[in-house]
Amino acid sequence: MQPNSEVLKLSKQGKSLMKQRRYLDAEKIFHQALEMEPENSYILVGLGDLCRITKKFGKAISFYTRLLEVDESNVFALRGIGDCYRGLRQPEKSIDYWARYLEVNRGDVHVMVRLADAYKSMGKDSESEKLYLESIRIQGEDRYALMGLGNLYYKEREDDKALKYFEKLLSLDGHYVAVLTMVGNIYQRRSDYASAEKYYRKAVELEPDNSYAIYGLGNCERGQGHIDEAIELWGRILANEPYNQNILSRLGDAWFSKEDMGRARYYYDQSLAIDFDAFALIGLARLFRVEGEFVEAEACCNRVLMEKPGFERAIEELSLVLIDKDLANK
Repeated sequence: MQPNSEVLKLSKQGKSLMKQRRYLDAEKIFHQALEMEPENSYILVGLGDLCRITKKFGKAISFYTRLLEVDESNVFALRGIGDCYRGLRQPEKSIDYWARYLEVNRGDVHVMVRLADAYKSMGKDSESEKLYLESIRIQGEDRYALMGLGNLYYKEREDDKALKYFEKLLSLDGHYVAVLTMVGNIYQRRSDYASAEKYYRKAVELEPDNSYAIYGLGNCERGQGHIDEAIELWGRILANEPYNQNILSRLGDAWFSKEDMGRARYYYDQSLAIDFDAFALIGLARLFRVEGEFVEAEACCNRVLMEKPGFERAIEELSLVLIDKDLANK
């Protein structure tokens, strides 16, 4: 339905007020126009967009739905409802509307990526992958598609593919801290500590308190034999997160490698004072074994195996404890 001149005037006025973020004034204007033409598509879209922008997603959906009742293929309503359900964190409800939108408006990379994100959030990785790849085929430098595809492959441990898309994204914009950290993680998994360190350091330059990047950088330093540097980095995390058991047990291991048994035991004990920690217990078992306290070492391993039956590192350490105990008794 084409609006009459007065409704058209009000529609333009409402949209102008929206651009000025005068949302209450815009809403009054749109409702005034809606009273004149209750099924006017311009006004229903305007009210839907207004409510969506102001995060009144339920109301926005009601206006868009009214429009779809008279125009089932209206692209603004289809896209708008999909975006509303995304805002409500209900991506499974977005899928049908975005898919219908793309049937009418093929090649809209922005919506294709959002649909791919929705599929990924539901664990439908195959559908997600196809859409991301198609998006990149259409628009090779779309950052959201590159990010989505890189994340998908990273989650699936397809590291070569993840690197391809992450590094393309970083060539366009090197300020994605999460991506820098994930790329660092990939290289660290490969024990390529020099390459991993480069990405972690860039991430830390951008966000000096980012614990994920600092943690990875500490792992790289440890992997390259720079224990003091690793201790300093992990200590920075601990200063902000004093109950981080992973860091406490890492620091225990680091001091153990420096043969400072007192400090190693301190950090293991600090972690265990918080809660069960398999790695702290295994660290203590090593410490007790080196000091010849085999009963205590064996007890630490058994405690881990009671909580985590079949835990390989505990079984390995227990074997060493029993061997060393046997040798000491001969």
